[in-house]
Amino acid sequence: MPRAPFRIRPPFLALLMGGLGAPAIAGEALSASMAPTPQALEKLERQILGGGCAPRLLGDSSRRFVESQLLCDAHLSFILVQLALDGTPLPESPRRLKALLTDALSRGRGPFLKGTTTRVRGHTLPDSVLYRGYVLLMLAGMERAGMADAESTALFDALATSLESALSRQLLLPSFTRSIWPCDSAPAAAGLLLHGRLRGNDSSRVMGERLTARLAQLAALPTGFPTRVNAEGHPVEPTPRATTLAWTGAFLSMGAHPTASTFTTTLVKGYCDRPGGELLPFAACREWPRGIDGPEDSASGPLMQGGYSVGASTLALAATHLSNDYQSWHRDLVNSAREMGIRPLLEKPHRHPLEAALYWWGTTARPW
Repeated sequence: MPRAPFRIRPPFLALLMGGLGAPAIAGEALSASMAPTPQALEKLERQILGGGCAPRLLGDSSRRFVESQLLCDAHLSFILVQLALDGTPLPESPRRLKALLTDALSRGRGPFLKGTTTRVRGHTLPDSVLYRGYVLLMLAGMERAGMADAESTALFDALATSLESALSRQLLLPSFTRSIWPCDSAPAAAGLLLHGRLRGNDSSRVMGERLTARLAQLAALPTGFPTRVNAEGHPVEPTPRATTLAWTGAFLSMGAHPTASTFTTTLVKGYCDRPGGELLPFAACREWPRGIDGPEDSASGPLMQGGYSVGASTLALAATHLSNDYQSWHRDLVNSAREMGIRPLLEKPHRHPLEAALYWWGTTARPW
């Protein structure tokens, strides 16, 4: 999850707050109209592997998002894997997945190299739990889609073993240097669960379960799922946030773990609304609990009237899509994204590669 602050408050939800124009089209037709085409994905891939993903949100240099390149590599990888699993693979998908992995193992490391590193199969990899979890999930996707080779499988095994070893010493690990956001352990938990399942490895499966159980314990605190904790797991920033709930629910769902529902249910019931009322098919999610006027930053994205958050609403797309219980909320969030102007970004994905990759992941992801 991103950390750097920003201060701009653009009215992206003005239509939702002030009334809506044309009625929404049917959910299935809307999803199809904004689905990723092969041509759009190829444009996105060229940008990610060529010029790369700038470390900012919505093209604004004041909105720092330092891990953009890693997320672009990984989320396009997830999309390509899901297309293959759905029976509509992009041509040369194994080559494309390998190129994205190579980029994640090189350029994607940049923001995480200020901390300690570990050598894994000839690669110098950051010890960040966020970084290692993402790479582990990329490797899991290749394995799941039958597109792994001997080299990627060996790295999958070695990285899982390295991560297990680190977690056996400290179950909640930092994302950047010493900062521990529990939500950032969710990709690692999902990656370990998938490694255990795909490789028949009891050790990684047990550690994945142990890490998931720890996240569930934190979610059960009287104050809710904390934003940030110390090395002992004691809350440093106890107030829960919608972005952290959506993020955790989505990634645990990718690992097909039932605990994901704890986070997604808390998100939808506690943070997501239909601002236009039950008769209008639009939804948005607030960043902070009701009654708390928290600040905006690059985790929340811009905050609009009512505290609705671009970041929380975007990540809620994935969390609700991955849940059988909240498909109607997913459709309403997609409707809101259309009204907020997502279509021009998707028509030119090379202009906003991070936003396009996250949106298409949120509308195509399935449990692996």
